[in-house]
Amino acid sequence: MRAHGNTVSVEELIVRQKPGFTLEQPFYRDAGIFRRDMAKIVSRLWLYVAHVSEIPERGDFLLYRIGEESIVVVRGRDGEIRAFFNVCRHRGSRICLEEKGNVRTLTCPYHAWVYDLEGRLIGARGMPDDFDGSEYPLHACRARVAHGLVFVCLARPDDPDVADFAGIAADLDAFAGRHRLAETRIAHREVYPTHANWKLVVDNFLECYHCAPAHPEYTMVNAFVKAQDRGLDGYDEATGAWEEKARALGHPVGTDYGEDPDSPQPHGYWRQPIRDGFVTLSQDGRPVAPLLGDLEHWDGGETGFTFGPLSYAYLCSDHLCTFRFTPVTPEFSEVVLTWHVRADAEEGGGYDLDRLKWMWDVTTVEDTRIIIDNQKGVNSARYAPGPYAPLEGSSAAFARWYLGRLAA
Repeated sequence: MRAHGNTVSVEELIVRQKPGFTLEQPFYRDAGIFRRDMAKIVSRLWLYVAHVSEIPERGDFLLYRIGEESIVVVRGRDGEIRAFFNVCRHRGSRICLEEKGNVRTLTCPYHAWVYDLEGRLIGARGMPDDFDGSEYPLHACRARVAHGLVFVCLARPDDPDVADFAGIAADLDAFAGRHRLAETRIAHREVYPTHANWKLVVDNFLECYHCAPAHPEYTMVNAFVKAQDRGLDGYDEATGAWEEKARALGHPVGTDYGEDPDSPQPHGYWRQPIRDGFVTLSQDGRPVAPLLGDLEHWDGGETGFTFGPLSYAYLCSDHLCTFRFTPVTPEFSEVVLTWHVRADAEEGGGYDLDRLKWMWDVTTVEDTRIIIDNQKGVNSARYAPGPYAPLEGSSAAFARWYLGRLAA
């Protein structure tokens, strides 16, 4: 690969990386580094892919695409959710060609090899008598479900360098239990095609140095944005008072941003007040949907979750918004946002879709433009790594973690 006109190895790039600075250009463009990213980092992450309500019946399936992989997520005859690489064990053809559906078996359209919903090969027409089909099950993909959120991990079964999923599940247990997320339904999903490297998408999401100049809507709703620019003394005092109120209602409080540099998958959470007088993340601060789960009160706060660099969620008293960042090519990523409401809430009566998705939709449209422009600038011959500002500490921490994982 070439960096500033010279041919260097990725190991050299890692060693010469200046602490506290953005990465060199090849990390955002080079196809070889992208493949290494996928093999050493992305494939070992627990990735949020779907909600259980999307495959409610036995035989329901959906596809999740990431990089060059296609993953079949399916509900088995026993009701369990499993995931498989969408690759026939005969000649490697894709098996499921539709994005979602319901099937009795997983049957390859090429030569009609048939697999049951547990991944076992149960039919291989025309093979010799001594053929042992038990040796050719579908390649399984690890799958876990927590509070209705479905996660997969693409790592090989014997790969030890995968985080224990129990930590992610525990975060949801502590901060989303009363919301009963498994009993929500999807009100809307939006795909934001983003022509940029996945690390630029993550970098942008992790910092709010850009929020005040780039996101007037987000800044208006979230009190912490102006507070961080002006000094947090008054905001910290207000946060303390809000935490007392939340505790009195029996609601959890606390923050752990999940920036452990030694973790194979840092994960965390944070609770914070929205803005004085606001009970949810809406344009006017008023409710956009019925209270979730067992909640009886609006506490005026929001809960953020990071499930690793590619999966996030923001939870309010009346709705959930999940974020899924998917690397596709060195310079293209798919950003998907999904809004959830109570399962019994009806559009027009129980909630207003435009008000529900307003803040995160307008913010993500703005972010998409910012990130694409960032990639275009990084592609310039005059690009050179720049210093992270103090308000970009989480982005700097991500860069350190990323380089450590890439070098491991």
